[in-house]
Amino acid sequence: MGLENWAKRWNPPEYSETIGQRIRNFINPPPPVRTQIIQAIYRIQGQISKLDYSLSRLQSYDRMLFERTVNALVEGDKAKATMYANELAEVRKMAKVIITVKYALERVRLRLETALIFGDVNANLAPAIVALKQVAGYLRGMMPDVFTELMEIDESLQAAMTQMTTQVPVTLNSTYVTEEAQKILKDASIVAEQRLKEHFPELPSLEKEIEAAKGTSANPQQEK
Repeated sequence: MGLENWAKRWNPPEYSETIGQRIRNFINPPPPVRTQIIQAIYRIQGQISKLDYSLSRLQSYDRMLFERTVNALVEGDKAKATMYANELAEVRKMAKVIITVKYALERVRLRLETALIFGDVNANLAPAIVALKQVAGYLRGMMPDVFTELMEIDESLQAAMTQMTTQVPVTLNSTYVTEEAQKILKDASIVAEQRLKEHFPELPSLEKEIEAAKGTSANPQQEK
């Protein structure tokens, strides 16, 4: 798509408004599209910061649970080790969700920044709106405050998109938009898996580490 088409999408030609629309816009005019997108970008960054804070707390809690699990296994208290391990598994489920949402939001923010520069609604703004709404759903029960904020951002972006595409409306359920939104979420999920492995010790290797620790403690003179 050429730059001239981007310009047309960003500044669509004038259209004939009804008298009611003119009155509503005169009394309560919508903010400029650029302003709405810029505000959305800043609000999304604020939610990313909240997720970073929550993730940091989860990492600290995870380390504590991991150490307690190790100590319980070394001491031979399998019941307590199982209790800690189960809680540890739940913490990691939450961490994975938060990491996935975080990286999805970063990609949504990037799409918005691109839309802000080029005004290409089909390629950037519409998929970002769909992905934002889907990823917000992951946090409905876990972080309701972030969920509510993301849904409000999504509504403001839909209003901005409607404002930009008065002449040729863009459907949010088109095949292209849906595929692009799924790509955003898939890429975020892949990155989340990688980050989870980097920042959280792997559980499958836990028992081997414990056996090694038990062997060392049982034979303190073996290495000499």
